Amino acid sequence: MIARCLFALVFGLALAGRAAAAEKPLTIDPAQSRVDIVVKASMDSFTGQLNRYEATLTADAEGKIAGFRLAFQFLDITTGKESRDQAMHKWQETDKHPDGTFVLASLTPAAEGGFTAFGRLTFHGVTRELKFPVTIARDGPRYAIDGEAALDTREFGLPVIRMLALLKVDPIVRIRFHLQAQPAS
Repeated sequence: MIARCLFALVFGLALAGRAAAAEKPLTIDPAQSRVDIVVKASMDSFTGQLNRYEATLTADAEGKIAGFRLAFQFLDITTGKESRDQAMHKWQETDKHPDGTFVLASLTPAAEGGFTAFGRLTFHGVTRELKFPVTIARDGPRYAIDGEAALDTREFGLPVIRMLALLKVDPIVRIRFHLQAQPAS
């Protein structure tokens, strides 16, 4: 019985290793890629940029996207206004929750020819499922991946920002991204 369980474990690990080996890493071109955070407010809507991030992107043997992981520091999001950035970090409690991650769980074909991405976003110390549309275009070995996800900041334990009883920041923000990648050399 123990020998049978040990064989099953070794066989399972070998299959998992073979599947992972079939995935090929892709290198993201940071000069041609961007991650934007679109925020609507009653008086001062803006778009923030994620200036630095660590991304791992892989494709399977057929060239289909097989995995994606994005890790970032909240301090690397800037809006173009120092005072707004400071207020954003105070609201988000960046000193307590400096990191964020998104991990792709799956991509499924969508009716319009694109895909639906399913994954998990960890932000402000809270992890939530996220689902959003993605398009993937290929030109030879180069990939262009575009998508936009809406997220409700209240679901991550953050309060709605209100000022002077008239001004309000919409708690639904849009994360818009464009990634260009090619096989790692």
